[in-house]
Amino acid sequence: MNTRYDLLLCDADDTLFDFGRAEENAFADACARMGLEATDALLATYSDINAALWRLLEQGGITQAVLRVRRFEQFLEKIGRSDLDAQTMATAFTDSLGRQSVPVDGAVEAVARWSRIVPVIIVTNGIARVQHGRMDGSEVRHYIRGMVVSEEVGAAKPDPKMIEIGMEMAGVQDRSRVLMLGDSLSSDIAAAANAGVDACWYNPKGKENTKNLPVRYEIKDLDDVDAILRGED
Repeated sequence: MNTRYDLLLCDADDTLFDFGRAEENAFADACARMGLEATDALLATYSDINAALWRLLEQGGITQAVLRVRRFEQFLEKIGRSDLDAQTMATAFTDSLGRQSVPVDGAVEAVARWSRIVPVIIVTNGIARVQHGRMDGSEVRHYIRGMVVSEEVGAAKPDPKMIEIGMEMAGVQDRSRVLMLGDSLSSDIAAAANAGVDACWYNPKGKENTKNLPVRYEIKDLDDVDAILRGED
């Protein structure tokens, strides 16, 4: 089969998996472990803290090992419950999140199709135990060639190292034949730019490219990727 690309590198959270639902479920479990009621207000407080720390991680300002506990230290301090143990809450959250395999609508079917066109490798920033647990519990696992997890390789998107490791896994050397698919400008699309590979921005909500990063393709539906891989767009 003639294709435009030899490899598809694909983000996980909010591209293939509904991270919002997974986070909500895991947060509820962690709150129950601590004797807290998981209200929408508490979830919003946690989510803001967590998002800020992940942005710091992308900038190289924190490690994942520190992040996984610090987010709960800051959360418990914010809600006036510093008497509770952040490490215990962090462990409960991580354990639950690793069981949350909630795919985006149509994602499993899309990856199945893509895998018949080119190898598909997941490239994800995240905690290894969580990401492997979620993947092992998902039907997506049947269709991927491998997975690059930031915690395991010591680098996080937008570091190009993650792209390069994915290429090595697939035995692909020509960067012009590699496509990176993801929803995040600051991690997925920036990583593609840093590695010199084409980027496909999954942007279902029609957000603005405020980073002015090079985007070869912009899509709102995962079904649009098939034609791109085949060179039919």
